[in-house]
Amino acid sequence: MQPPLRRVLAIDAGSRSFKLLLAQSDFGRIRIVNEDEIDLLAEGLVSAEETKAYLQERLDQWGRPPLALVLPQHVTISQVFDLPIAAESEVEKLIHDETVKLSGVSETRIVYDFVRIQTPVENRQRFWVTLCQEGDIRDRIQKLGLENEDLCEVTTTANALATAYQATLNPAARAILIHVGAQTTVVVILLDGQGVSTASFQMGGDFLTRALARALKCPEEKADSLKEHTDYFSGPEASQEFLTSVEGWAAELKRQLNDWFADHPKLASEASTFELIGSGGVLEQPGFLNYMRTEASLNIHPWPRKTSPASPVPADGFEVAFGTALQALGCSSQPVSLLPEDFRRAWKKRLDRQRIEFASCVLLVLCALMLIASTWHQVNLASRKKELLRKVDAARENVLVNETLTGDLLTDYEVLRPVFAAQQNTLDTLETLALLQNSRSNKSFWFVLLSDQQSYFTAPPPPPSTNRPARTNISVSVPERALGSTTPTNVSLAKPGLIVEVSVPEDAEKTRSILSELVAGLRKSRLYSKADLLSDDLRRNLANPKVIIPDRHYALALDFAQTDFLQQVKVRVPLVKRAEWRSRTNATPRKTQSAP
Repeated sequence: MQPPLRRVLAIDAGSRSFKLLLAQSDFGRIRIVNEDEIDLLAEGLVSAEETKAYLQERLDQWGRPPLALVLPQHVTISQVFDLPIAAESEVEKLIHDETVKLSGVSETRIVYDFVRIQTPVENRQRFWVTLCQEGDIRDRIQKLGLENEDLCEVTTTANALATAYQATLNPAARAILIHVGAQTTVVVILLDGQGVSTASFQMGGDFLTRALARALKCPEEKADSLKEHTDYFSGPEASQEFLTSVEGWAAELKRQLNDWFADHPKLASEASTFELIGSGGVLEQPGFLNYMRTEASLNIHPWPRKTSPASPVPADGFEVAFGTALQALGCSSQPVSLLPEDFRRAWKKRLDRQRIEFASCVLLVLCALMLIASTWHQVNLASRKKELLRKVDAARENVLVNETLTGDLLTDYEVLRPVFAAQQNTLDTLETLALLQNSRSNKSFWFVLLSDQQSYFTAPPPPPSTNRPARTNISVSVPERALGSTTPTNVSLAKPGLIVEVSVPEDAEKTRSILSELVAGLRKSRLYSKADLLSDDLRRNLANPKVIIPDRHYALALDFAQTDFLQQVKVRVPLVKRAEWRSRTNATPRKTQSAP
């Protein structure tokens, strides 16, 4: 279920062994999943069919991931093209024409790729171009039996070696990479961290093994085993015939380097600034590197084992396979791909298909997560609703209990309320008598009537008179006319309070002063909410005519302020009782009178 760009199997197929490296990219961090070296002689893989079958078994074991193949360097050409500044379309045409001239074969049989590199010359642009005959690439694929596999990358040994070196920790800006294989030695020159030249010559580990076998007069298999543990470069075991072959290999390496420095005279004087980095099984022979430093003047350093934090450390001999995997995973600063066009289309088609499948899986997972989140949200809402309903039921029960208790309390209060009302009325009446008695002292008037308003207004009103009494000129406020129905039986005129009638045997001016002073004195008391003269149409004939002066007779309305106990409290029926009452009411059929 891995996306195609995250895992790749690099195959470095040599003449004596196959190196397989399975690498994976975890969000840009490279991880080596597995490494395996197949020794063809040890496994008894002699024919091409046996090799294909064995390789297919390994691919089955590793889940058949996408493959990246390494081409032998001697079947490819890598060169720097120096071109003038031009448009991209013109550059591609110029490189195409140059590759045809360089290869010397028909353009239909060439597979090439190029990448821009830095140039120290202004108004010029340089390209690293790699090409190979398409027939050589297909022969290589068919020889390994990979024509039906998912090939995602085909590169050269030199490009893979440069990519692997750039992944090491603190790579040198100027370096010469020397990779000694079984049959071929590959040389890659890096300038400013970029590959600028490649070369190869057919002298490798097998060449030195055969020389040692001739010197020791033993089979090559035994000589190959002996050179891994014995120093044949110095001491009693040294062989002049073997050393002659080693010096021949060193001379050819120097010739390749001298040819490149001859073509670049500006860098010839700086040849010592280039660091020589070697890889391959020959460098691991005891005494080889020391002999190169002392006798051949080649200060070759072993391949650095430390890499950058984002890259793992490949095993010895897997440098080329590791660089191939890095390029296939998009981690190369100078990638060159020689994948044939039909394989490129097939890989792009598979890549697009798997991207769609992977996106569909991601979308499916997101939909599942959204569905789970929505379901959880709905379950949470349902749980909250149940909790709220439970709280509402509990609150309803509390309300019912509270209403029941309130109803019982108000019922008990209604039993005692008349007693409290009578007591309050008695106290207000006694205080009124005291106030009236105090206001009477040293005044020329007398009180002729004291009655509660309920009793006073139940009496019939006096007959209408055409003569207005003189007191109408008295400038004191009169009660509101809103009290004003003249119906004798209308007791709504009565309020909690008293009616006081008074006679004043004085002239109009004096009477007005006495009444104003009397009303003002009563209004100062908090006992009354209202104290004022009563209008003539509300007067009743209740006083004894013997104690009044007809033209000097006045009535005062005193409304009590404290009337809480006089008002009946409405008792609310509890919800349960109301529901029961409604159910009984709805269940009781209406009585209809039958027709006579």
